[in-house]
Parts: sequence; structure tokens; C-alpha cells
Amino acid sequence: MALGISGLSGSGLDTSALITAIMNQEKVPLNSLTTKKEVTTAYKDFFTALNTKTTTLRDAATALSDLSTYNAFSATSSSTSTLSTSTVGDKALAGTYSVTVANLAQKHVVASKSIDVSTTFAASGLPTTFTIKGQSIDLTSIGIKSDTTMGDALSLISNAINGLSGTGVKASVIQTESGKKSLVLTASDFGTANKVDIAQLDSNWAFAEKQEAKDAKITVNGVDITSSTNTVENAIEGVKLTLTGVGSSTVEVGQDISGITKKIETFVSAYNDIVNTIRNNTKASTENKDGSLSLTLMGDSLLRDMQTQLGGWMQQVIGSTDPNRDTKLPNILSDIGIEIDKGVTSASLMTGNITFNSTLLKEKMLANPEAVKNLLTGSSSGSVGNVGMADLFKDNLKVWTDSVDGLITMKVKGYSSDITFLSEQITSMSDRLDMKKVALEKKYANMEVMLSSLKSQSSYVSNILKSITGSSDK
Repeated sequence: MALGISGLSGSGLDTSALITAIMNQEKVPLNSLTTKKEVTTAYKDFFTALNTKTTTLRDAATALSDLSTYNAFSATSSSTSTLSTSTVGDKALAGTYSVTVANLAQKHVVASKSIDVSTTFAASGLPTTFTIKGQSIDLTSIGIKSDTTMGDALSLISNAINGLSGTGVKASVIQTESGKKSLVLTASDFGTANKVDIAQLDSNWAFAEKQEAKDAKITVNGVDITSSTNTVENAIEGVKLTLTGVGSSTVEVGQDISGITKKIETFVSAYNDIVNTIRNNTKASTENKDGSLSLTLMGDSLLRDMQTQLGGWMQQVIGSTDPNRDTKLPNILSDIGIEIDKGVTSASLMTGNITFNSTLLKEKMLANPEAVKNLLTGSSSGSVGNVGMADLFKDNLKVWTDSVDGLITMKVKGYSSDITFLSEQITSMSDRLDMKKVALEKKYANMEVMLSSLKSQSSYVSNILKSITGSSDK
């Protein structure tokens, strides 16, 4: 327990301030350790974040190396008011298709006669049983009595029909005019095969057709096609057409360039994130407001090597380097619009960032999609074949990000070990300093007690001497 002493009673010294000054001096090594731990933690956090960013880049490269990316097709419709396109399989055939929609598929709709909602069920003349698709509903069992109004009865009957399974219809009640309503049966599915059989319904209800059941009818490049729904699959191989209106549209089916473009954009963003992170943290230290210097990793060999390797991979030639090769075939990333410091001529302005020209990529894809694919994923032609740019990044970055012995991983582990060691030193030193402070407080407290005692004795002796001197004078 710390002793509360002021030191002013005996020695006249402010011993509390004296102890604080001594301990502040003793804490200099401890403060140095604490600062070193904070700096080490900051470096560890930086490399942990860098590892995450590098993993993101590797994931982007992995996605680009996926062969299915280049086998995917997309389809577009010139008139979305007539039809839209969706799911395109890898069996789709590139081409232009003329599609005409003659009519859309419709659900069959029938409705009963209009019924006065204030009339009682007994007065309506309707039977107490409603039968549809061989299933009968006992109306008295669902709460309909002779004095139940038809407004309530129609709602109960509609709910009961919807509670059945296998009828192929959905029931509803609509108001036909003021005070009158009708029971409406709508086929659950489109097409002529799903018509509601009015002949099977009780004639007292006087059901009549309100909307004809229709199959969708279209032509694709002049070939007639009938569909029971407005979703037509494989009329164009691998393409799903969703019909939205009557009319004509041109459907273009081709390689999904937009999908490849998005994956390259993700790759470019991840690459630039790493380059910018390294550049921003390897600048020369600057002086902070408190006079200290900002942290920097300038000169860090790991970062320097990483920056060099990334730039080298970007400039890697894939495939033939023969000057007489077909120059129309891309063999470096800049050939498809991915370029470092494009247009920058001054070294001081170079950042190492890459830009992506999606228009150039599209041109190259339309001209020779296989050549672009080979650049990014590699080619098996020849006796050995070539590693594609995406695989180059994916394979090489594993050396950096491996969770066990990756270069960045090992750097982080090293910092973690240092932090553990420093934490142990700080704890040990703090304990020793606490013990020293207690010892100082006890030492000075004892001194104050002794000095106070001596002061009292001195005062006592002085008083006795004064008394003796006074008696002698008399």
C-alpha cells in the first residue's frame, strides 16, 4: 500500500514531489519500451492490412483465371418492352436472332353472375355445396347459414376454395357494380392446357368466360414456337426469354464481355490499392506537432521487393516474343488496355497505378476472344504451353499470402513475437518500479518520523536549558 506523506512536517522537504521526480527518471526505460511496443504494433497492423489487400488481389486474379468466365455468354434485347433476356448457359450460340411476339400467354378467367350482396343465402337460390375439380365444399360447414348475406357468403366461399389443393384455380371476389359482387376463378397457370372447365361448375352460379386462356406464340428467325408461359427457354439455345409485350425485337447473343470487364476492374482496383498503400507508407518521415517524427517503412526490403515484383509481373510477356509474330495477338496486358502509369512521362509523377481501357478490351474480345483468353489464362498450345497473366499473379502471390509461411505472414508473426516479448518486459519492469516506489515512500516516511522525533527532543532540551538558565539568573 502506498504511504501518504507530504514531507513538510519533519524535514521541510516535499518528499512526494521528490519521489515523483525519482520515479519519472526511473520510468524512462519503461516509456521507451512502451513507445517501442506501440511502434511495433503499428507496423504489425500495417502488414496485417497489407496481407488482406494482397489476398484480395490474389482472389481477383483467381477469378480472372477461371475458364468459365470466358465461356459465359450474354444476350441483349433491342426492345425490352417486347421481351427481356436472362440466364444464358454456356451452350448458347453466338449470333443475331429476330424474335416476333404474336401474343402473350394468358391465364383463363371465369366469373359468376353478379349477386346482390344484401340478399340472404337462402334467397339466392344457390346450392349448399360448391364443387370444383371433383372436390366439394359443404357451405354450411364453413359458417354459411340461411340468413348469411351473400356479401359475407362470397368471401367465405372464396377462402374455402383457396384452401383446397389441386384445383388449379385461385378464387377472388370483385365488385361488379354498387351493391353487387361476383365470384371470380382464375387459373393458377398460363396457357390453354390450364383452362377452367365451366361445364363442371354448378349452372346456378352462371359462370362465364372473362379472359381467354392463351398460349404465347412467337417466331424466332421465322420459326413458329408456342409456349404455355411467357418464359420461353431454349427457343434460342441456352437463352431464357421473358415475354413482356406484343412486337418484334432483335436478340444479340455473344460472349459476356461485361462479366470479364467487371473482373478486370476488380483486379485493377485491388492492385492499385496495394501500390498506393506501399507508396503512402514508404515516404520520408515528417515532423509531428510534438516534435516527433512520423512512422515510415521507407527502406523496408519486403515492401521494396513486393513493389518490384508486382511491376515486373505487369510487364511480363505472355506467349511468343518473336518480332515476326502476329502483332494482332496480344501478349502483354497493355495490349488489352491494362497499363501502368499510362501517359505519364515524368518520373516524379509516376505512381505505379494501372489504368484499364474497357473499350480497347471490348475491341480485342470482338476481334479475337481466344487470344484474350490465352493472355489471361494461358495457352496449352505447343509442347509446354504458357502460363496466363491471371495464373501468374495467383501463383506468385501465394508465396506472399500463405497462411503458414507466406512472406507477409512471417513478417506479421515476427512483429507478434516482438510485441509479446516487449509486453513481458514492460510488465516485469512495471512491477519492479512499483516495488521501488513503495520502498521510497516507506524510506522517506521513516525519515520524516525520525526527523519529527528529533525535532521534538530538540525542543524539549531547549526548554529545559531555558528553564535552568532562568533559575541561575535569579
